[in-house]
Amino acid sequence: MVGEPSSQELVLDGNSKKSKVLYDVDGTAALHSQKIGNAIRTVDTWYQGAEEVGPISAEPFGSVTSRGKAYRSNKDDFYTLFDKWMEKGQAPDVEQQHYVIANLIRGGVFGSKSE
Repeated sequence: MVGEPSSQELVLDGNSKKSKVLYDVDGTAALHSQKIGNAIRTVDTWYQGAEEVGPISAEPFGSVTSRGKAYRSNKDDFYTLFDKWMEKGQAPDVEQQHYVIANLIRGGVFGSKSE
């Protein structure tokens, strides 16, 4: 996409077009915290098709924006698995439990609609 920073760029000032820089520390290439955080949570190998694609980041719908794809269907996404487990007492298989816990550790806004 035009105007989007690559995964190696860090936008330091959103008001300037010249603010995109490759991240470095004392002139040496480095990893910024967002890159490290994403690498640490790249643990989801529990989705259908993981054998061919490999691990993806723990995301509620298995979304990989660089590929423009969501790898988890509406039956094995975080919200469906979590609701069945917590509200209905239907624990998913152990691998999907790992996926749910990975998403909880990752954090996010996990609200429900009010009635």
